[in-house]
Amino acid sequence: MTVRVNWDRTPVSVHHQDKDVLEALVLHLRNKYGVRKRSLVMEDREYTGFLFFLYQPCNPRWIIEFTSNLNGLSEEE
Repeated sequence: MTVRVNWDRTPVSVHHQDKDVLEALVLHLRNKYGVRKRSLVMEDREYTGFLFFLYQPCNPRWIIEFTSNLNGLSEEE
């Protein structure tokens, strides 16, 4: 399952089936790029899975970087 980002809404929402993946993404964005203005990871009420909201600008490449590393890890297992 991939990380899904809704760039068309304000604030931007980030979705995934696994809460731990989103928590790891939050840490990646905070530690590497200083993204701190975001919500907690919470259950997605519209769809299954979890989500969080970003309240500051975020380069889409930062999320792509995280997901490409995530996909590389899952292929090795």
